[in-house]
Amino acid sequence: MDNDKWVCFSGTPCQIEGLKKFLSKEYDKLITVDIVCRAVPSPLVYRKYLKYQKKKLHIKKINNVIFRDKRKYGYQYSNMAIEYDENKIYRQGIETDPYLRAFFKNLSDRPSCYNCRFRKRYRRSDFTIWDCFVVEKFSRDLNDNKGTTRLLIHSDNGEEIFNKIKEKYAYKSVDVDILVTDVKEMYRSVSINNKRKEFFKDINNMSEIEFFNKYFPDTIRVKLERNIRQNLVKLGIYNKIKKLIKKILRKT
Repeated sequence: MDNDKWVCFSGTPCQIEGLKKFLSKEYDKLITVDIVCRAVPSPLVYRKYLKYQKKKLHIKKINNVIFRDKRKYGYQYSNMAIEYDENKIYRQGIETDPYLRAFFKNLSDRPSCYNCRFRKRYRRSDFTIWDCFVVEKFSRDLNDNKGTTRLLIHSDNGEEIFNKIKEKYAYKSVDVDILVTDVKEMYRSVSINNKRKEFFKDINNMSEIEFFNKYFPDTIRVKLERNIRQNLVKLGIYNKIKKLIKKILRKT
């Protein structure tokens, strides 16, 4: 900032508020972007996960890790992807990959995430962004399985920036109340898993292979769910089936 350069800082809501507190004043050329955050996993779990994959796949060198890879199955069924060695790739979805399974079971999150004080609609950032998995509710034209981002603008600086760049993008203005409807991650913290204490005790005392095989075995049920998901995606009916199941569950 002292060199009169534009800086864009993107992070979780708590990181944005921490930055603002540290700086103690506003900067005209600082752009802040927060995400609608489900939770932040423990760095320890991530390090152990990478060691586990290196041993399991006999990896010599990890070149890249993509947490939501959409290249093979598209936007609605994203995968954990690890690019390693010479043009090799590991790719598995949320029902199979142990890191994703830990995250979505609320096992690996930081303690503060279970009682987050930064979940709110009005934020100190210039922009809030998050996935729009229900894009068909707002626009058929944007529903191309390539991904659409929801965007909230919180500041005059954010409004000015958006007006300067909006012609480069395909977008649609939506009433804010409609845009944030049913976005529980914006307002509610995740629930703590009652096995979390045992989970972290084991991760510190077991080998990586032993630990992940204990908590996330590749059972017949997991294999079946993986095959069903992937086949439904290939048939182009995954989203329809997913919505139907959610509708049935809401009625029960």
